[in-house]
Amino acid sequence: MMDYATFKAVAEKKILDYFPDSFKNATVEIKPITKVNKTKDAITIFADDDMKITPNFYLDDMYEHYKNFEDLEEVFSKVAASYVRELEAAKDFRLPVFSKEFVSENVFMTMVNTESNKELLMNAVHRDINDCSVIYRIMVDNSERGLASIMVTNDIAETAELSEQELFLAASENTKRILPAKIMNMKEVIMGTMTKDGMPREVAESLIGSQEEMELPMWVITNESGINGAVNMLYDENLQMLSQKLNDDLYILPSSIHEVICIPASMGEPEQLAEMVNEVNMACVCLEDRLSNQVYHYDKDLRKLTMATDTPNKGIGDMVAEQSLIYEAKEQKR
Repeated sequence: MMDYATFKAVAEKKILDYFPDSFKNATVEIKPITKVNKTKDAITIFADDDMKITPNFYLDDMYEHYKNFEDLEEVFSKVAASYVRELEAAKDFRLPVFSKEFVSENVFMTMVNTESNKELLMNAVHRDINDCSVIYRIMVDNSERGLASIMVTNDIAETAELSEQELFLAASENTKRILPAKIMNMKEVIMGTMTKDGMPREVAESLIGSQEEMELPMWVITNESGINGAVNMLYDENLQMLSQKLNDDLYILPSSIHEVICIPASMGEPEQLAEMVNEVNMACVCLEDRLSNQVYHYDKDLRKLTMATDTPNKGIGDMVAEQSLIYEAKEQKR
């Protein structure tokens, strides 16, 4: 089996062999891309100088696929097929002009871990909140093709003539419209997973029991898409509604950048909860999805969100979870 360095070299040299003949004059470029929580090697195929959008494929994801099956031809063939398919789907897509009006209407918020994203935050307009940072993204496509957004860099903000405060105010309102919050009890989440996999609802209900029968009443805060929904913990109305429903303060467990879990503060100790969050992060959550190993506290009377723990040496690093073959569309730069 090839090591990663060898795989990378072979990919750069051989991957075009799996593309249609129309790509025979294409060029291959591999370069590091700063992503949430990590830097990834992206491979890009430049087939046409007039193209504005082209998919990126990430070599570490491709390598994980190769390690699982040890079939180089299958990996490269899938990348080529995906590239051609996505290129066709995106051929009529045009990036908008990032005017002040467009950005103001389409900017929304997401949240990342501050310590693990120092390099990304150097080029991103952001706001630090506790051990995390709010970053801003512009929704450029929300259709049957899926969601597509671009991070607001310092350059984009300067072009749009928008300050961080202006972005924050606009994004605070837009996020509720573009990606509305969704709050569910854990029973609903488990039920949805079971029925989605084909289990009859009555069978799932008998297996799960009632929310009250669960050892801890847990509630999930995310958004309608289930993507980048953890930022909804910053909206006081979400936490206040839940704390009033439970008649208690809340402990908030950052299970990923996509969602957080809330429990009544009277039913857990923050240090033990933080240890649980850390263990789940390290064992089950992909590195790029991790938000924090800390626990937060919401005081329902003061209506204030603070950190309940600040455990040293509990960073979210340490790669564990296996990745799938993924790609993203990005603006082509030569």
